Amino acid sequence: MRKNVQKRFWSLAFVIALLVGLIVPSASAAGTDPIRYLALGDSLAAGVTANQNGLGKSYTDMTAEALKSQGKLESFSKQFAVPGYTTENVLNDLTTKADLQEAVKKSDLITISAGANDFVKLLKIDREKGTAEIDPAVVPGTLESITKNFTGIIQSLKKLNPDAKIYVMGYYYPLPHISDAQRPPLVQVTKGLNQTIAATVTAQGANFVPVYDKFGDDAKQYLPNPIDIHPNEAGYQLLSEALLASITSGAPQQPVAKDIPVGHWAAKELNLLLANKLLSVDESGKIYPEKAITRAEAAGIIYQIIPTTKSIPANPGFIDVPENHPAYMAIAKLTEAGIFAKDKKFNPDAPLTRVQTAKIIASAFHVKGDGKIPAYKDISATYWAAPYIDAVADSKLMVGYSNKSFGLHDDTNRAQFAVIIVRALALQTK
Repeated sequence: MRKNVQKRFWSLAFVIALLVGLIVPSASAAGTDPIRYLALGDSLAAGVTANQNGLGKSYTDMTAEALKSQGKLESFSKQFAVPGYTTENVLNDLTTKADLQEAVKKSDLITISAGANDFVKLLKIDREKGTAEIDPAVVPGTLESITKNFTGIIQSLKKLNPDAKIYVMGYYYPLPHISDAQRPPLVQVTKGLNQTIAATVTAQGANFVPVYDKFGDDAKQYLPNPIDIHPNEAGYQLLSEALLASITSGAPQQPVAKDIPVGHWAAKELNLLLANKLLSVDESGKIYPEKAITRAEAAGIIYQIIPTTKSIPANPGFIDVPENHPAYMAIAKLTEAGIFAKDKKFNPDAPLTRVQTAKIIASAFHVKGDGKIPAYKDISATYWAAPYIDAVADSKLMVGYSNKSFGLHDDTNRAQFAVIIVRALALQTK
């Protein structure tokens, strides 16, 4: 049961964020006009200190001071940042408080810290024993709520002020004093939270500010109080530096494929995979929607989406996939998981056929059919892939041709594979 919950957690964390919309590039907040800066969110935005002595200087104060020293700041307010706030609280304030709405309309730069308290309230912490745990069963629903709330938050801000530059802060690992044995699942939850926030807010046109790597997995020097999750002044300075770097550099431009025409039947799915670096354009800026996707490319995409163990896989023994092959890890891990079958050769550069697509999609996403023989003229009751084709057809992930055949050995092109992947991900939320 725990394994299934974790699997759904990681799939859900990716898919909810992926499906909310296309990632849109946004401009830098660094300009010539003085900046009116509004900080929203939780205790990190407000400035709760590690020694629990009330509010001190937050990363927001430090950022405002830095902008002022550069002659770029006109005004700064963190009056709407409230310790303990969740994403739901921030969204509720934006939709109900007239004074906040007016402040948003007048702001050029808006920063947000929210999401951690959505999980903190679910943590079971024993201060005396130095332990902390969270029920993995509550993680998917919490991530879904965070995604919906952040989507509403960014949309509300943009409706009130479409010109404001919005930066959403990521989170550090907040429990470095917890025992090493308990750390892995809590680290995973923190990283999952960051992944969800990042994909959700960038999809709505805001900027995500990553901070996890600045702190690392053992940030006791920045979180010195064993019974408090807030950083010291040095920790807040790290957060401010990350934010200022993002403001100065602006968000990187997302790649645009030149060969996806307006109205292309798979445009949304191709762009979703492109924006999330699951597909890429070549030197000429093309993605080649009608080109067959290779077996290695398909392995790479699925490997990045589904959860796998962190262990080093045994070499699957394919003579055409040496350990220095770009897709070796993906192929090895998916073979270990039973998604690809062991054989003498893998044929990494060969086109992925439709029957192979059915097999790996059904296996990777644990899709089941109704147990009936698929009604395609090129499939018999004893055909080895009948259960997989039944699964993808019954789930409407793949459909047959108008001539009543499935087209077993036809190639799956990149556009088709993108659509199938997005459909499979969407199925995980039902």
